[in-house]
Amino acid sequence: MSPRSPLALSLAASLEREILSGHWPVGSKLPTERELAARSRVSRQVVREAFDELERAGFIIRRQGSGTYVAGRRLEQSLLGHFSIVDALRSSGATITTEVLSRTVTPALPAVAASLDIDPDASVLELERLRRADGEPLMLEQTWLPADRLPGIAAAQFSDTSLYAILREEYGVLLVRATESFEPVVLHQDEARPLEVAAGSPALMLLRTTYDDAGVPMEAARALLRADRCRTLVERRVEEPDRTPRARTAR
Repeated sequence: MSPRSPLALSLAASLEREILSGHWPVGSKLPTERELAARSRVSRQVVREAFDELERAGFIIRRQGSGTYVAGRRLEQSLLGHFSIVDALRSSGATITTEVLSRTVTPALPAVAASLDIDPDASVLELERLRRADGEPLMLEQTWLPADRLPGIAAAQFSDTSLYAILREEYGVLLVRATESFEPVVLHQDEARPLEVAAGSPALMLLRTTYDDAGVPMEAARALLRADRCRTLVERRVEEPDRTPRARTAR
């Protein structure tokens, strides 16, 4: 990416202040490049570079043929300190709502059976949910639960109560550990539609297996997070080398 000019960075900072002040609320349409160029007395190229900077930072969304709009805030998920993505999002101040799209008791696919350590074709509850943050679609989640270990789980009210609370309070299952993997993907049409983005849009895919306090896998999950609305933070600590002076051996 080519460096932004000082004029573009200055204009981007000015526009960012106007967005944060509420002058342009979330969802509002910004002036065109031509209008902003005239207002700010700069070239359209400078405006275009400023828009590039704001888009990269998650403040605006460009919609081809429609214009440029103020985006909802980008939610940051830290991989430290939160057991679930939803907990991480709530801690950022977002209002999270859940819509149950489907629930089906079905034979487990081989990969799901392997994750849950159950027999192939054993029954699982397949649950598909759409998570919204401040009213905007953010995450499409598929969850598989071992039906034989959790009798009656298909009737639970997953839109009103968290899955982990249901497992804890109704089944005495305490989830304590999870393994996760992340990878970038592009969305197919049936995935993009509920997330309200175009097919082929980028997303972050999370694969997760969650274990109870006895080490038994109780949940397998696949989540797709809109790439334009989230950023994952990872913190690592570098082990300092031993700097204790070593005694020299006399020769």
